[in-house]
Amino acid sequence: MYQRAKIFTALIAATLLTQPMVVLAGKMYRWVDDQGRVYYSDVVPPAHSGKARSRMSERGIELEKIEAAKTREQIEKDEELKRLRAEQQRLIEEQRAKDRVLLRTFRSDDDILMTRDGKLAYIDSLIQIIRSNIRRLKLKLEEMQKHAANLERQGQSISRNYFRDIENTRQQLKDSYADIIHKEQSKEQIRRKYALDLARFRALKNLNPEQGIVAEQRKRRSLLETVVICDSEPNCSAAWEKAEVYVRNHATTRLQMLAESIIMTAAPGQDSDISITVSRITEQGEPGAKLFMDLQCKESPLGRDFCDTDQVDEIRSGFRAFLGYKGVVSEEKEPAPEVPTVTPTGPGGKP
Repeated sequence: MYQRAKIFTALIAATLLTQPMVVLAGKMYRWVDDQGRVYYSDVVPPAHSGKARSRMSERGIELEKIEAAKTREQIEKDEELKRLRAEQQRLIEEQRAKDRVLLRTFRSDDDILMTRDGKLAYIDSLIQIIRSNIRRLKLKLEEMQKHAANLERQGQSISRNYFRDIENTRQQLKDSYADIIHKEQSKEQIRRKYALDLARFRALKNLNPEQGIVAEQRKRRSLLETVVICDSEPNCSAAWEKAEVYVRNHATTRLQMLAESIIMTAAPGQDSDISITVSRITEQGEPGAKLFMDLQCKESPLGRDFCDTDQVDEIRSGFRAFLGYKGVVSEEKEPAPEVPTVTPTGPGGKP
């Protein structure tokens, strides 16, 4: 009988060890150590305070799960994840705000195109003003060179101030061409911006992405197509020599100026004349040099029509290829400017 009681007591003890503990009063926690041992206690020892644990009810039901203490690496990852999610949400809200502005500003994709074209037309008008100023400077420079040549033929010396005036006029030409490049770059930025706005507007309105694509494919000319950026002194010098050859081969007016930073033929006099100027442009604080070819026809109805022919377009588009460039941006510093040389030439830009 006594033996049976001992066996019964042992069975009860074994059952209690394998079942959740029933708590009669107060708090009770359950956790597992690294070796897989299960603990029940109303106090968590300091050595186990970082372990995940559960707070149990008086009936042994889990009331709360307390996560294990995080390592420094886990805390840093959580903080980074939180930061990324916050940034993502900021971008979402920012895009939604832009979408609202876009839909309030434009009623149709035609409105977007009209706004874009208006801004492009405004910049084009500024470029035309600059080009008119360039024509004026070219004529002024031609007169100054003729006067200097006459003085030399008469055996008279040319003053340093007069050479300085020639140099200042030449610099004004270079600055004007640099301004044209900046204006053309602004036009490209406008085109990119409104292309994104147009695509987003069509997506928000569930319009066909191809809608209006025919109008977008019309021929568009940019003066940036004749800009070459060279990356070293030898490459720039080689490109400059080729640029001179190109000007001589394609300009129909006489070579008016040949210097270290500008090659220029005379202004067009006939409706079928082609005047070409290549300038070597540097910008303060930026390494590198831009070689910019500008082609001009006579400012007349027939001259403007001639400038829109395929023949003239081929001269514009062939400049980069002739110099051995594909328009890849590179850098080089320009040599110090020199006094321009008056080079006597014959018809067609040939010496």
